[in-house]
Amino acid sequence: MITHDLLDAYESVKGEFDKLPWGKRPSEALWEAVDGFLLELHLIQHGYANEGYARHVERELKRQCADASVAERLRALRF
Repeated sequence: MITHDLLDAYESVKGEFDKLPWGKRPSEALWEAVDGFLLELHLIQHGYANEGYARHVERELKRQCADASVAERLRALRF
């Protein structure tokens, strides 16, 4: 589940997983999910994805984020 704590860690190292201390590393799968969402949201924002794909990404955001505020914060992050 993507949480505010995960996004805090992500922002603290500007998305570079290897810069995190060993004892404080979240799941690499979740980290990659954040990377993937950022790429997908960037593509949607710039018109490279159709409406159906955009709806799919929104459903996945809702499913993988802890709550709506986490999803909103993820949308606001820069790629």
